[in-house]
Amino acid sequence: MSKRKVFEFLEDLTRNNSKEWMDKNRSRYEEVKGILVETFDPILDELKQIDPRIVQPNARKSLSRINNNLMFHPDRPTYKDHMGLGFGYGKGLADFYIHLGVNEQLIAGGLWHPSNDKLKLLRQEVDYEGERLNQILNNSVFASHFVLYEEDMLKGNPKGYSSDHPHIHLLRMKSLAAFRPINRLDFYSDAFPDLVVESYQAIVPLLDFANTAIQEA
Repeated sequence: MSKRKVFEFLEDLTRNNSKEWMDKNRSRYEEVKGILVETFDPILDELKQIDPRIVQPNARKSLSRINNNLMFHPDRPTYKDHMGLGFGYGKGLADFYIHLGVNEQLIAGGLWHPSNDKLKLLRQEVDYEGERLNQILNNSVFASHFVLYEEDMLKGNPKGYSSDHPHIHLLRMKSLAAFRPINRLDFYSDAFPDLVVESYQAIVPLLDFANTAIQEA
């Protein structure tokens, strides 16, 4: 199994982003999916031993579609420039994600662009339990690996919250997510499974915080 084939395929796909090219290279795409399944099935098995709440039965079921959604984003290329795998507890909940892209590789987790109703519940939880969230974010293991995603935030304050709120920075966020940058060599390494498991254990308190908030309704 050559993990390098994953990025070789993605680079070629990015340069030739069309259905015609994909149709001619469908066997390569299936080979890449097979490499990812072979890589992540044992990792998922270990994660499910640690946390039986994970619902994905195998790595193949956790693979994201490589097609872009052109109905809502017609300006995007036909295909993505990355492969993604998501491990979590069910649809609409915060989950754990591995992103292997041409230009970016990362391990991430959290609640990404939730609906307005869920975002309202999340902000209520931050309002009441902001100190607990800060403890999660400032935990030495979490903080040494993960970076909180802070690029997509309100410029002003969410309705009902004032500028002097002790957690106003967290309340302005539209997502509660964090990421750990990795690189291709990490993916190629024999130590990659340990890296993924370590990352999951570090970020699961953040997932639990978000899911507790949105499941209270």
